[in-house]
Amino acid sequence: MNPREFFIDAAHYGLPTRDEFVSYRIWDTHFHGFYGSANPIAQFRANNFYVERMGIERSISLEVGGTLRDPIAPSPYDAEIRAIMEKEQDRFSGITPIDPGFPDESCAKMEKWIRHGPCIGIKYVGGNQRGVLCSHPNNDPIIRLAAELHATIYIHTWLKIGGTPRLPGRDNLPGENTPMDVVVLARRFPSVRFICGHSGGDWELGVRVVRPHANVLLEFAGSDPHSGAVDYAVKELGVDRIVWGGHGPSRSYATEFGKVLDADLSRADRLKIFGGNFRKIAAPIFRQKGLKLEL
Repeated sequence: MNPREFFIDAAHYGLPTRDEFVSYRIWDTHFHGFYGSANPIAQFRANNFYVERMGIERSISLEVGGTLRDPIAPSPYDAEIRAIMEKEQDRFSGITPIDPGFPDESCAKMEKWIRHGPCIGIKYVGGNQRGVLCSHPNNDPIIRLAAELHATIYIHTWLKIGGTPRLPGRDNLPGENTPMDVVVLARRFPSVRFICGHSGGDWELGVRVVRPHANVLLEFAGSDPHSGAVDYAVKELGVDRIVWGGHGPSRSYATEFGKVLDADLSRADRLKIFGGNFRKIAAPIFRQKGLKLEL
């Protein structure tokens, strides 16, 4: 069946309508718009069908100016991607991947894609070739430059069980960060805000790890959906420290929306999680770039 011809009356089933999603002013802070295809441009165009159908106000693509496998190497599609991001700046933003194993090259990439390009932040991907974690001193020049640029900082985190004895995080990929690594970095830069991605993969542990550090926000995207996870995070961290991402196309919007809509929250709290909190941390770089932003 052609998905463009498939339609369900959401209201008939007691589900939110597209108009309701639009009213939440959703910013998808975890959009794999250019990833998962031999042709990222075609992938981006295909993904946009679902962005439009779900009423997403803005999508933040995480592979602008690099790939998850090799964040530093240029892509043959860089010029086309840059043109798309500049043309569609009212609906799409970019975050560029960096690699702390190559701090000088990462800073040069930030100059190109953030200071002199369309991107608004950086992403630490899920592992890197030299196995350098975000807690390593290599990251200090990267974070100092990010702070100067007012760039948002997203860090992929996970807690894979392994090792002897078996403990969370001991089976992570080389260079794949845990929430514990994020808080080490956050202590060194208390005036900089960080986004701990995927709620650490294990939200029960991730929430408790970041709880004492007010400059660390928690993102619920991609981790397995469990009823009560967002309620617990709001109770422990406060609603102002939670951001939302759709993680498409490898996760469904229904799954990621459900995490927030399932939680016992007011409409005002959902508005913060679905976009308001991220807009606040991104506001300085939007203003610096002269981009339209309504908080």
